[in-house]
Amino acid sequence: MSVKPEQADVYQNLWELDQMLAVVDRLKPARVLEVGTMWGGTLWHWLQFGGTVVSVDDEMRRASTWKEWAEEFDADLMLLQGMSQDATLIEQARELGPYDFIFIDADHRYESVRADWENYSPMIAPEGILAFHDTQHTGDPSYGVEQLWNEITAGADVRWMHIVMTNHCGIGLLWL
Repeated sequence: MSVKPEQADVYQNLWELDQMLAVVDRLKPARVLEVGTMWGGTLWHWLQFGGTVVSVDDEMRRASTWKEWAEEFDADLMLLQGMSQDATLIEQARELGPYDFIFIDADHRYESVRADWENYSPMIAPEGILAFHDTQHTGDPSYGVEQLWNEITAGADVRWMHIVMTNHCGIGLLWL
């Protein structure tokens, strides 16, 4: 049996993550795309849904462990290594979609997260959910996720949920 990720491998507030998982679990996603996997703390959760999970990440820090997790949960895991804005990776991800759930948690600079939004959001299946991590990072100008989140949710035709525990980073969900 593979090893569950340590709390240190999860970069989300655990309460915020649990709230998001409760919503996504009701969706029963068959196809998941994660943009930015880091150590795999959230990937472990997506693999438990089974089906197909695609990871876009620049380093693939624990790929062999992730493959063990995929076997354990009987999930198909596709690892696309490189920068999330690379046209070849975007096309590969598109070919593996559409996705019921997309989680964007890669480069947090505004230009990068905006590019991830523009490149990957069209891959969401009807009635699918797209989520961002770090939607509330007030005080740190290097985090562009909050700015993008505020721009997207200002639209009148957007259905969204913001999961935020006081003094934490927040997770935003969009129904597209």
